[in-house]
Amino acid sequence: MGGNNAIFAVDRRAPIFVTEDNWFGHTLITGNVGTGKTVLQRLLSISMLHLGHVIVVIDPKNDAEWRQSLMDEASELGLPFYKFHPAQPSSSVCIDVCNAYTNVSDLTSRLLSLVSVPGEVNPFVQYAEALVSTVITGLSYTDKKPSIYLIHKNMKSHMSVVNLTIKVMECCFARHYGPDVWMEKVKYASNDTLQVRFKRLTEWFNAHFLNYEGAEPIEWIDTVGRLVDYSMSDPEHMSKMTAGIMPLFSRLTEQPLNELLSPSPNTLTSREIVTSDGMFSTGGVLYISLDGLSNPESARAISQLIMSDLTSCAGSRYNADDGDMSSHSRISIFVDEAHSAINNSMINLLAQGRAAQIALFICTQTISDFIAAANAETANRITGLCNNYISLRVNDTPTQTLVVENFGKSPISTNMVTYTTGSETTLPHNNFSGSISERKQTTLEESIPKELLGQVPKFHIVARLQDGRKVVGQIPIAVSEKAMKPNTTLLEMFLKSAGKVTLRQNVGLSYLNKYLRKLH
Repeated sequence: MGGNNAIFAVDRRAPIFVTEDNWFGHTLITGNVGTGKTVLQRLLSISMLHLGHVIVVIDPKNDAEWRQSLMDEASELGLPFYKFHPAQPSSSVCIDVCNAYTNVSDLTSRLLSLVSVPGEVNPFVQYAEALVSTVITGLSYTDKKPSIYLIHKNMKSHMSVVNLTIKVMECCFARHYGPDVWMEKVKYASNDTLQVRFKRLTEWFNAHFLNYEGAEPIEWIDTVGRLVDYSMSDPEHMSKMTAGIMPLFSRLTEQPLNELLSPSPNTLTSREIVTSDGMFSTGGVLYISLDGLSNPESARAISQLIMSDLTSCAGSRYNADDGDMSSHSRISIFVDEAHSAINNSMINLLAQGRAAQIALFICTQTISDFIAAANAETANRITGLCNNYISLRVNDTPTQTLVVENFGKSPISTNMVTYTTGSETTLPHNNFSGSISERKQTTLEESIPKELLGQVPKFHIVARLQDGRKVVGQIPIAVSEKAMKPNTTLLEMFLKSAGKVTLRQNVGLSYLNKYLRKLH
């Protein structure tokens, strides 16, 4: 097991029970590589699935055992299981990350958060944000649903923006004058060259709508005006101003991500399209593998986009019923290597997700990962918003300090007994002196010494729970019944060498019920 097992040999062994409500204060899990974080998440996710929760897992490593365990449990319970994996597109579902959004600015800020730095004023990002927002609004006037692929397609070059501007003006004029008469009224011919068509539509717009002051407002005027401005701007200037975001869009629209993240219902494909609101309604498991080892930049971008989509969907379902969540299922979201998914949406979900019946289980190796991905203030916010904190073995000082601070201090009693005797050579032998003194002292010491946190054995935890308990324990390894091996026998311990004995004790329902009866 590694570590120092004596740390946990200080009390009687008994199961630790945690009620469902405890987990809805969100949970932070820290631990070194290979100490049991994934085993703990597997146990928690399976437990939440049996409680009727919708399970969403964001796993950058594609852990086969975790995925298979959830697949088996979902099959046993008759629930759907969806797998998203960019490196295995043939067996992957599609996720429409632009499906749920409250308004255009919500979707725009979602995309631009991947390249912007919070609190920093960057004119290039501001220009890109305005352009993306205009393109999204323009697409809506052509009756096309925004997607990452369509947004990139219509803004990747100056000519792309000109094409979009023409389509938007055609649709808007047809809507305003009528689809049968607008071309004759505008004196427009669809078979003219692109430049002639753009010039004719722009002239008509400038003459009749640019300074429109009619009594009835026309909602598309501002959007068309901005598109015309972009179309008539210097192509080289536009290319320079959007150079910072084009690599991001290129990564998210290359094969196979152009189909997996921007699915079209009109495309003939065998892949199933999954949306957040659909998952929240039907239930089941969505396992998202991000291929973070071979493509970390894309994995980071995808995890943040999915987290933003989940947050937007959570807000929509909360607002739809005016805060009454009694008819909605509970949702548990597990984020492994959570530092790669940090964005404002994730923090908002930690702060307000409980109201929408959403619980987050965020896992990382060290608190320093959060600081490196964002900053110290953001790391403090994340740790402060999690009411449950579970730590396995940790070696770095910031994480050890966090554990020690969470466990506080305990009163330690110290007894000091002093014996003294004395005699002198000048006095008779029966002349001597002696004294006994005793001193009792109680001091407050760290409940868990910092140096012991680097010696915690594998699969062992220290935890502070929402209900106020502070516990140490061992993680039971959840396996399917067919994979369960027999308990280790006493004879096996004697016949095998110590290095080859695998200590194993199966914990069944009968064993757990014995302790449950004691609790009740």
